[in-house]
Amino acid sequence: MSSGETPAGKIVGVGRALGGRLFTNDDFEKSMETTDEWITDRTGIKQRHFVAEGEDCVTLATDASRAALDHAGLDGGDVDLILCATSTAPESMPSVACLVGDGIGARGVGAMDLAAACAGFSYGASVAGSMLSSGAAGRVLLIGADAMTQIVDHNDRSTAVLFGDGAGAVVLEQGDGSSGFVDHILGADGKMAPLGRAGHPGDEQMLYQDGREVFRFAVKVFPEMVEKLVSRNGITLDDVQYIIPHQANNRIIQAAARKLNVSEGKIVVNVDRFGNTSAASIPLAYPDIYDDLEPGKYVITVGFGFGLAWAANLYRI
Repeated sequence: MSSGETPAGKIVGVGRALGGRLFTNDDFEKSMETTDEWITDRTGIKQRHFVAEGEDCVTLATDASRAALDHAGLDGGDVDLILCATSTAPESMPSVACLVGDGIGARGVGAMDLAAACAGFSYGASVAGSMLSSGAAGRVLLIGADAMTQIVDHNDRSTAVLFGDGAGAVVLEQGDGSSGFVDHILGADGKMAPLGRAGHPGDEQMLYQDGREVFRFAVKVFPEMVEKLVSRNGITLDDVQYIIPHQANNRIIQAAARKLNVSEGKIVVNVDRFGNTSAASIPLAYPDIYDDLEPGKYVITVGFGFGLAWAANLYRI
């Protein structure tokens, strides 16, 4: 979407779900050579949630969707389209979104998954906004869900301590044109694919990332996207109530805040509680801020991850 268009995709319901097993830094001390101090200093993470027996990406996405629909006072039959951003579907087919539709009683409703790793929810917001703006859908259920612990090598200290499992969902309506997504940035560069790769749950190929290079990339692209959205839409950072970044690492968030010269209070952080939940990290933040949103202000969401892929959205409250 180009800047200056009528807002599309008003958020009317938010919900989240977390893996059933709480895993703290102290728990990692019992299974590998690390400490709470080491993990906290390098990542900002204090705890994360792992899926319990019988849970996976689908159960998380379904529970988050039910919560979002309940918050909006709706049920599954009230949505026209289900979009799920995920990299950890239990199977190649059927899609997580299709199974969520069954779980929430939205049978017959269009449903599809979107794969853009940690940038997935921001990509999905662009698709949802376009569907609503065009009139192809009147109400969209947008989900970000990942069970990252199913693709992580739990013996690899450099990655095992980073990730958690969760799902966040938002219900979007066409609205009255005063509130919704007004601009999007999408980008990707497959030449940087070697910096991060992973297989499907159950595959032998566990998640790998070049942490140093991914860090450098994120610290660069995060503030660039924020500045671009602000500039081309004729607003300032004072007009932005919240910035919700992908929760990869608190050091990335702090470095970007310094580059943007904004207070840390403007940037929503949940990595300390949930770890890196990939496509779920942005929507997991919405329940914490939803009741405080000020009409007329803006929210910027920023995703970046394997691909390498990046995306950002400007939302008018």
